Amino acid sequence: MNVGSIIKLHRIQQNLTQEELADGIISTSYLSKIENGKIEPHEDVIKLLSARLGIDLTSQADANIKKKCEDWFHLLLTSKDTDLIKKTYEEIFPIAENMQDMELSVLWKIHLVRYYLKIEAYDLAKQQIDKLREISSTFNPIQKYYWLKFNGNYYSMINQQQNALQYYTLADNISIQTNISEEEKADLSYTLSVTCSKLRLTSEAQNYAAKALEYYKQNYHFERCAECHIILGISSRRIRQYDKAIQNYQLAQKLAELTKRKDLIRLVHQNLGHLHSVQNNREEAISHYAEIIKEETSHFEVRLLALISIIEEYYKSSHYEKALGKVMQGLGWLDKIGKDNYLIFYYELTVYKFLLNEEYEEFEKTLLDFIPILKQQKDYARLTTYTEMLGDFYVENHKYKLATIYFKVAIESYNKIIEI
Repeated sequence: MNVGSIIKLHRIQQNLTQEELADGIISTSYLSKIENGKIEPHEDVIKLLSARLGIDLTSQADANIKKKCEDWFHLLLTSKDTDLIKKTYEEIFPIAENMQDMELSVLWKIHLVRYYLKIEAYDLAKQQIDKLREISSTFNPIQKYYWLKFNGNYYSMINQQQNALQYYTLADNISIQTNISEEEKADLSYTLSVTCSKLRLTSEAQNYAAKALEYYKQNYHFERCAECHIILGISSRRIRQYDKAIQNYQLAQKLAELTKRKDLIRLVHQNLGHLHSVQNNREEAISHYAEIIKEETSHFEVRLLALISIIEEYYKSSHYEKALGKVMQGLGWLDKIGKDNYLIFYYELTVYKFLLNEEYEEFEKTLLDFIPILKQQKDYARLTTYTEMLGDFYVENHKYKLATIYFKVAIESYNKIIEI
């Protein structure tokens, strides 16, 4: 990164215009040429500009500051403890914001994107990305690697997986030009595997997960090994290698239990439940979903999702009384907690309540209210399920034109899932 780019970065971050920075030192047009790398300014000009900005472009950060920054960067990579990450940030912020090593300063500012994402401050992450974009063309390979990766993290967090994949792939390509650690490379491979899995790029997901798993096995990182096995299990299930999928899920479960990661254990049960559902093993599927509900420390939304999965399994196996019992259990939960934050689940439970009670007029009305909400939220999985359900209802009632309309929506929604 050249001197002009560093001056521009600090000017933007201090919300100064070119006119304000240049005033009494040089002309605005001359400053513009400096910032755009078109001319190399005299040393006296650099000193005057840097003095106004409150920085020293000729000094380097001492080893202590560099070590603290690098430790914090590693914490962002490895830790899920947001309280610790925040505390460490607050400790080093005053010195990091005024460090004299400009290369390290830029790397710090790039890592702020990741920090904001870690603490779920997505607006701040976007603002930081926008600030850095103007000088991103001047980044050295290591800076560019993290810039690309953290852009991928941002798009992944806001559920724009195709954009995330684009940035992650660029980061992967540039990683060969850097001396980043094997741990960092493994993290990117795992992140790529998750993104490819979300996009249903099954072969790519398998390859990246296997690559990451090799590193984590060698370094006894059992939690991340479990996560890799879950991705491999999902990939195997999608290509109908069910025995291999079960093997991966079971390995993931053992590792999750070893590390006492309850969230991963629940995720394994969710995936095993889905796998057995696909194979029409209703009792096995229900037993795995039931394990999630038993765990009262699980997030309420996770338990609701498992409950509705059980209702679906009971309904498909014609155990209507058991299904209705679970419906009423779910509605009872929502009565206590409130349905406003769980409206989708409320609609699902209500649809099954009217269906199982043979209140078909209310069943139809509820679905007609529910389907536009799913369209608006682009919830294609549920949209496929419930438009198909309404289409079947119209066929049974000899309303074939209406059935055709909703079967068409179901097909379009399913195709959207495939595209995703």
